[in-house]
Amino acid sequence: MRVTLESNRLLGGIGALLMVVSSISSLVSLVQFFFPSARVSLVVAPFGLLGLVGLILFMIAMNGLANYYRDRAIFENALYWIITSIVAGVVTGVLIVVVAFSVLSSIIGTLVPITPGTPPTPPPASAMFDALQPYIGYFIPVGIVAFAIGVIAILFLMRAFNRLAVASEVRLFRTTGLLFLAGIAVAGAVGLLAMLLILAGVVTVSGVLSLTVVSGFVSLAAWALATTAFFRLRAPTILPAQQAVEPAHAQVKYCPHCGAENSMDAAFCVRCGEKLQT
Repeated sequence: MRVTLESNRLLGGIGALLMVVSSISSLVSLVQFFFPSARVSLVVAPFGLLGLVGLILFMIAMNGLANYYRDRAIFENALYWIITSIVAGVVTGVLIVVVAFSVLSSIIGTLVPITPGTPPTPPPASAMFDALQPYIGYFIPVGIVAFAIGVIAILFLMRAFNRLAVASEVRLFRTTGLLFLAGIAVAGAVGLLAMLLILAGVVTVSGVLSLTVVSGFVSLAAWALATTAFFRLRAPTILPAQQAVEPAHAQVKYCPHCGAENSMDAAFCVRCGEKLQT
């Protein structure tokens, strides 16, 4: 059993650490947007792939820990987080394409015209984003939908960390879940502020993209905290005297909340304190 805990502790810690590296590379990639000649993407792209590897290791660890602590809800909530995040990405992408195509003809008219005899030069990314400014109001519903689904996804991840905190008695996991929730809240607040500034004509679309760094740093800090929490996992200490008192054939019942073993006559769980089924 200890080998199982140690291996999953290591996998979870490495996976979360790779997610930190991937988050850093995503933030650095903003340099490419503001300075197209920097060629940062050639350096950042390989590090971005580490995020996928880290996510796989993280899920393997969550599955192993769910089995170790006999609480499948740890893994199931983490899995729901991934599924909901994928749904959020697909729905958001489809809505953006639909809205963009509805105003495509107007956007093209605002870009640099092509002179006959001159090879067309693709406009910089900042110019393409700024061309959307008069139509930013059309994208507000897209942002609301994306934020709502994103909150649901983070709540699943938060529940997974909370249950792991109860089962492992490492309270840092609960703090990690709260930090992820704070990250999505900051992202929503930053998005709302950006929309208001753009609609008021104070800044351009490309000018507010740097605000995304704020929520990105919160996510980075959350994964860094998760890394620390995984490496704090330790096998529970069981006194030999306690094992000798209880007969080998004694019947037990498991807590439906945290999976801990309890005696058949127990009314409340000895680990989490929740009421047991009679």
